[in-house]
Formats: sequence, structure tokens, C-alpha cells
Amino acid sequence: MKLSALCLLLTASAADGFAFSAGQAPRTSFTKLDMSAGVYYSTSTGNTETVAGYIAEATGLKAEDIGDASDADIQGHDSLIVGAPTWHTGADEQRSGTSWDDWLYDTLPNLDLNGKKVAVFGVGDQESYSDNFCDAAGELYDLFNAKGCKIFGLTSTDGYSHAESKAEVDGKFVGLMCDEDNQYDMSEDRAKAWVAQLKDEGFF
Repeated sequence: MKLSALCLLLTASAADGFAFSAGQAPRTSFTKLDMSAGVYYSTSTGNTETVAGYIAEATGLKAEDIGDASDADIQGHDSLIVGAPTWHTGADEQRSGTSWDDWLYDTLPNLDLNGKKVAVFGVGDQESYSDNFCDAAGELYDLFNAKGCKIFGLTSTDGYSHAESKAEVDGKFVGLMCDEDNQYDMSEDRAKAWVAQLKDEGFF
């Protein structure tokens, strides 16, 4: 009798344990970002592609030249990271000398990006072009902002030696600014810190 009772007790316990385990959702380790996001850049000398690569590595995303991007892909993302070099210094528009110049004025006006999250990065030379450091990043900021996008990832101007920049708004850079000519050894760490900032801001 005692043996039968013990068997019943063990059977019930095992069943309860099985039911508890089966009822739990399996744990998943997320190694990629949950929201749809894309990294888009264009480059003249390869410096912007290098920085885009640092950002892609830090986010787990793929960096793509804006000239190869489809409208559907751009509109399908929840968040966009966009970056450009500055080639046409002092210009009021089309400052990058890359595929961005046509895309910003021929394609962007036709896209519905209202409310989309956007983070901007720029690459420039603060020593040789001190008065126009990363001006094209300011152009990205202005035009995406005008389309109703919400801009994330503004950063401090500390640690730079430029004189002026159209990528400054209210004393801050409109995003991540890198100088692959004079501070190339800082770009990767700056990119990592910026991506961490974007995550903290709820960009992803």
C-alpha cells in the first residue's frame, strides 16, 4: 500500500514537472536587432565605406551603397542609418560628390518616410577643410528631417579641431562624425560608442 502511494506520488510529480517545462516558451538568444534597419552610404575615396563597415559590424547589419538601394527597401525599414563624405565644399546642395547627390533630390522627394527613425554619419577632413567639415552630413540631416523623419544620435563636438560645419545644430553634431585622414585610429571606437548610444535612445 505504501509502495503504491509512493509510486503515485512520483508519477504525479513527474507529470507536473513535464507540464511546467512544456508550458514554458523556449529561450532565444537574440544576436541581431529586432527591428528592421538598414545602413546606407556612398563614397568617393573609400573612407565612408570604411566607417560604414564599422557601423555594420557594431550593429550586425549590412552596409549598402545608396545607389544600389531600392525604394521598397528604404521604405520598408523602421530605422535608417545614412552616411556621406563631403566633396563639394561650400556647396549649398549636392555636397557629397557621390550617389547621394542625385538620390536626395530625385528619389527622396517621392518617398513616404514620415515618422521613420534616421541616424546620420559623416566623414570629412577637419584639417584641410576646417570650414566645411562633414557638411554633407548636415545636408542628409536637413533633407531627411524635412521629410518628417525623427533624427537620433546627435553627438558632442568635443575632440574635433574644425572651425565650422553645416553638420552642427545647436552646438552638437547631427550624428557621428569621423575623420579618416587625421583621426582614423578613433573611428572604430567612435562608431561602437555611437551604436551603443543609438540603442540607448531606442533607435533599434
